[in-house]
Amino acid sequence: MTLITCFYLVIGFSLQLITPNLEHLTLGENELKMIVAGEFQKNLLDKLKALTLYFEIEWDEFLDYGFLQQLPNVKKLNVVRRRSFKVIFCHQTPDNSEHLLQLKELYLESLAELVSISSSSLEKVVSCRVSFSNLICLKVHNCHRLSYLFTSSIAQSLAQLQRMEINECKSIEEIVSKEEGEESNEDEIIFPQLSCLNLDSLLKLRRFYRGSLSFPLLEELSIKFCEEMETLCGGTVKIDKLSQVNINYMTISLESNINSTMRKQFVKKVCV
Repeated sequence: MTLITCFYLVIGFSLQLITPNLEHLTLGENELKMIVAGEFQKNLLDKLKALTLYFEIEWDEFLDYGFLQQLPNVKKLNVVRRRSFKVIFCHQTPDNSEHLLQLKELYLESLAELVSISSSSLEKVVSCRVSFSNLICLKVHNCHRLSYLFTSSIAQSLAQLQRMEINECKSIEEIVSKEEGEESNEDEIIFPQLSCLNLDSLLKLRRFYRGSLSFPLLEELSIKFCEEMETLCGGTVKIDKLSQVNINYMTISLESNINSTMRKQFVKKVCV
């Protein structure tokens, strides 16, 4: 990038920040580094409510998520198109985990090499002791190195999550994975506010969770092109409000429970 290009980037970014009604910005690596370095007035950054980070140049890892400390009113974060980094939200400073509490919407899209948000080598979105307890919407698209999204302890903290959409992640096998050392399949995870769950084109997905699940407010369940998925979980499923499920664009009434309904559909598919 030339010096002149960098100059126009900085000037353009500065002009955006002084816009009175500014609520949403799309930034690259250089602008994000400027925020982390404290090169902008705090009262200008306080106006931001939504942030899209669009990356192109090569980084070994994503910036420490302490950058959210500079953006206290950002509730929606979209991270798009990153080819090289494997870790997002590096867990270098434990106190920084509190800044993730402000997020209500998180979108991860086309992060080809993403395997974790921590420094662990395991292939997952969340592996360290961070909290997304105020998150209401999660969308993950086209992140092909992920093998699962959450450990069971992190999933249990998603008390406010209302919508989850996971699609076109070709390596994912489970949405929630048990913690290391957990053996029992009787453990239950409750998603008390989840009303919509959409799983689409997850070619290796075997199940949502190995244990039991409870979705007291779930009203919309869509499962499309998850060819290896015979059941939603290994244990029992409690779904009080759900009366039908969309499987491969077919609306199917629940006869008894979702697991038995899915097994019947899987058998029909195999027989055909």
